Amino acid sequence: MRSGKATTTYSTHQSTPVLNAVCACALDLCRLMKHSIGGVQYYIIYIDDCTRYTEVYFLITKTAEEISAKFQHYQAWVETQGFHIKRFRSDNGSGEYNNSIFLGLLGEKGIAFEPSPPYTQHKNGTAERMIQTLNAKAQSMMLDANVPIVFWPEAIRTACYLHRRSPTSSLTDNRSPYEALYSTIPKIGHLRRFGCRVYKHIPPAQRTEKKFGDRSSMCMMLGYVHNTTKIWRIWDFKSGRTGRAVECSSVVFDEEENAHTEEQKEVIKFPDMTDEVQADGAQDRIHEINDAHDSQENTSE
Repeated sequence: MRSGKATTTYSTHQSTPVLNAVCACALDLCRLMKHSIGGVQYYIIYIDDCTRYTEVYFLITKTAEEISAKFQHYQAWVETQGFHIKRFRSDNGSGEYNNSIFLGLLGEKGIAFEPSPPYTQHKNGTAERMIQTLNAKAQSMMLDANVPIVFWPEAIRTACYLHRRSPTSSLTDNRSPYEALYSTIPKIGHLRRFGCRVYKHIPPAQRTEKKFGDRSSMCMMLGYVHNTTKIWRIWDFKSGRTGRAVECSSVVFDEEENAHTEEQKEVIKFPDMTDEVQADGAQDRIHEINDAHDSQENTSE
C-alpha cells in the first residue's frame, strides 16, 4: 500500500562546512554552449564549502581524462593557497567522476568522495544553484551588450569573477567569497561593463603608418586577468585572421557603446563554425538572415 505514496524527500538544513575543504562540484551541459570560438562545449565549477569561493574550468569534452586534468589544476591552485582538499562532493556522474582515473587521484591525496544518490541532484544543491546563477548573469551581460553566443565562455568566466567579489547571504555578515578567502575587501574600481567598446593602444612598432596611422584599435571588453586590477582581457578584432583574446593594460573604455551592434552580430564571421551550426540546426538561422538581406535588396531595387 505504501508503494503508491512514495515521494522524494528534500533536506532543508545546510551541510556543516569543513574549514578549507572543497566539497561541492558540478558539471553543466547546455546545447547552445557548443558554439564557442575555442571549441568549448562544457564548463565545470569547484566551490569551497567554507568560503563559497568558486573556480570555473572549460571543457571540450567531458571525458574522465579531461575532467581529471582540470581537477589536478584546481588541486594545485588550492595547495598554493596553503589549503588542502578534504572531501569532494558531486552529483552522481558515473562517467565523469566515478571512474578509476578520478578516484585514483582522490585516493592519492586521501580525499573523501561523496557522490549524491542517483536522481537526487538537490543533494548537490550548492553547485547546482551556482550554475544557475552563473548562467543567468552571463546571459544578462551578453543580451545587454549584444554579444554573440560564441563568446559564452568569456561571459561565464567574467560572471564567476564578479560573483566572487559580490556579497552573499551564505556567509557571515554578507561577506564576499573573495573576502572570506583572502581576509581583505576586494577592489572593484577596475570593473567595466562586459561587451563595451575598449580602445587598445597600438605600440609604434606595430603601426602601419608611423606618423599618421591610428594609435589605437577598437576592441571589446571581455573580462579580467586573475586578481590584477590593471590588466583587462579584451577581444582584438584585428589580431590574427578572425580576431583573438588578448590581455592589455594600455586601454581606454567607452562603456556607453557596445562593441557589437545588431547588424554587426549578424554578419561577423568566426572561425570553424560551419560544421557546428549545421549539426545543431543553427544553419536555419543563417538562411533566415540571408533571406532577409535578399528581400531588402529586392525592395530597394
